[in-house]
Amino acid sequence: MSKKIFVALSKDHARVWANGLEPDSRPVVVQEESVSAEYRTILNKFFNGRDRTTLTPAFKSKLYSLVKDADEIYFAGAGKGKASAVGNFVTHLRKYHPKVAERVRRIEKLDLENLTEPEILAAGRKMFLRP
Repeated sequence: MSKKIFVALSKDHARVWANGLEPDSRPVVVQEESVSAEYRTILNKFFNGRDRTTLTPAFKSKLYSLVKDADEIYFAGAGKGKASAVGNFVTHLRKYHPKVAERVRRIEKLDLENLTEPEILAAGRKMFLRP
């Protein structure tokens, strides 16, 4: 049986289910370090006022350490283009860890901020079942 991992990734945290998606399972939560107001102002000026949060290297390395041993990786997240945390992380995997990036099976858009944890788990189960 292959090891499947489901990751719900938003701009400031990731929830990783590595031990199944049963209704009572608990994720490993990786929290993005808070960014100072001064740095946020610089980013907003650089991105013309749009919040295009980039993932910090420490966050990427913590998340990579959780997914590197998986046989199949499924991502869910919101955003598109440069504002997508999932897109940014998968791009990082493709650039620096191409063997792990090959194991990404599906990327779905979900409104993680407005969904409850059981709803996110249900979406993950659907992703696992799709061919």
